[in-house]
Amino acid sequence: MAILTNVSFAISFVLARRIQNEATPIFQNAIRSIVGFITFFIICLSLGIFLNIFSLSMLLVLTLMMSILFTVILGDTTYLHSQKILGPAKALAITTTTPFFTILFATIFLKRLLTIQMIFSAILIGIGVIIMTKEEISNKSGKNDDSFQTRKYDNQTNLNRIHFSKSIKGMLLALFTAIFWALGIALTDYSINQVDQVLNLGFLSTIIAMMVRFLFASVSLSILALIESTRTPLPKKRKTWSILIISAILSYSIGSIFFGEAVHTAGATVMSLISTALPLFTIPFSYVINKETISKTSFIGIIITLFGVIIILF
Repeated sequence: MAILTNVSFAISFVLARRIQNEATPIFQNAIRSIVGFITFFIICLSLGIFLNIFSLSMLLVLTLMMSILFTVILGDTTYLHSQKILGPAKALAITTTTPFFTILFATIFLKRLLTIQMIFSAILIGIGVIIMTKEEISNKSGKNDDSFQTRKYDNQTNLNRIHFSKSIKGMLLALFTAIFWALGIALTDYSINQVDQVLNLGFLSTIIAMMVRFLFASVSLSILALIESTRTPLPKKRKTWSILIISAILSYSIGSIFFGEAVHTAGATVMSLISTALPLFTIPFSYVINKETISKTSFIGIIITLFGVIIILF
């Protein structure tokens, strides 16, 4: 389930890169959350389990809301902002710290067992991801950002200062993304397991939990998107909307089902470790969808990351 989560989100993020200049991160996540809520709402109605939501305590509902606040509203939105500033390579490299924060939170708050196997896997995955992104980072380090190329500045020092300031902002956003995702995964682990203890419906407990989470996310992000729309025009191209809807279905409909069940069955730490291997999936899909080449360095990084994932699985 964790690996299928990566596949779904990898394709979604690769598609999102094609429309990042036409749809803001908040607007993208608002549409994705709405699609996610509609998906789980229809599933709950179809299976006759919708009314089970009223069996959950207000504290548990609040915990579910907090879990998606950190994963989707804060985490994914912050990541998309960071990706837009730094590019996906640098942003993903920094977010490889997510497992370490997750292990910390899961050990402290969820009393989960920390093993040498988990630590070794995290190190291998981290090294693999850094190797995959190293070449792209070095290639882009000497180039000017497109948003600045059409502007004129008094001197090169001023231009470098602006680039440095923007890079620091992007790196801080990526670091906050790692912390938000770690908190969100730990809270998702706890809250979905609590829902299953109350309802005792197994996989269906995950579906109900996801419906509650995306109801909160869709309402919150829709309000933010409406506020943002007063300053930023909405996408008008049919192709943009098509990519946005497909991306939403892959991530917050299909991907969230895999994500919820992976966290429920494998736990926050394992889910976080495997999710860090996201570049293992984004690089091949970037090649297929966006025609981005795969270098020998990236291939070595893929192999090392794959070993890290295999260690956790066995």
